[in-house]
Amino acid sequence: MKKIAALVLLGVFSQQVFSFSEVQEKGFLRVAVYKNYAPFSYREKGKLKGVEVELGKLLAAKLGVDPLIWAIGADENMEDDLRNTVWKGHYLGGGTADVMLHVPVNKEFAEENDRVIIDNAYFKEEIVAVRHNTLASTPIIKLFGDYKIGVELDTLPDFFLVGAQSGRFRENVIHYMAVELAIKALIAGEVRSVVAPRSQIESALSGARDEYLFSDVTMPRGYQSTWVVGMAVKQGRNELMKKLSTALQEIKESGELSALFKKHSTSYIKPN
Repeated sequence: MKKIAALVLLGVFSQQVFSFSEVQEKGFLRVAVYKNYAPFSYREKGKLKGVEVELGKLLAAKLGVDPLIWAIGADENMEDDLRNTVWKGHYLGGGTADVMLHVPVNKEFAEENDRVIIDNAYFKEEIVAVRHNTLASTPIIKLFGDYKIGVELDTLPDFFLVGAQSGRFRENVIHYMAVELAIKALIAGEVRSVVAPRSQIESALSGARDEYLFSDVTMPRGYQSTWVVGMAVKQGRNELMKKLSTALQEIKESGELSALFKKHSTSYIKPN
């Protein structure tokens, strides 16, 4: 029995050590980021850019290896993304990432997805409503009730506004395929407000951000208007996660992380 227990412990230890030594041996860290997701990861003139693209490069440098940034498409839900990207791989192939960024750091969610380790929170996101400064005196509820509201299709703001107050605002909700398109409509005067994650709104407004007012959106229980994001690695790769944690802490303390958000015209909100 002791011999079996020793072999089990040795197997667990070897798996944890190998999880980082594998990265060292191959000489690169494969980092998964969501594609077409400004300001975090997007293409500009064919080049992959964004907060998390650059964060992935900084993490790899801290680990002493090269970065290999892998832009992935979002599936139907985060559980599918974790399966396809981190712990199993897509049935069409493509392999898995060493670490995936922009994963919700939530105890209940982590327990439900026990094939991965979720940790290393680095940013807090929040849903806000944005309107031009000329409408600053108009209460949010009146704004939603009297004017068109832009939202990205099939997102939390969409579901909330279509059903809020027994559908009071439903006829005013205008759907767009991306937050960037909703912001273009806002600037053009086609809608009077946009409800979306603050980071995406700020990125889309860029230099015009000071012309617009941001307001919190109060949502009923069952809707999550704020959340924290971090990283995910495959279960058993504890040593790799520890190395990433140390690297992230150094990046935070040096001011490099907040500088990345500033570079991409986005407010850096520290996780709680």
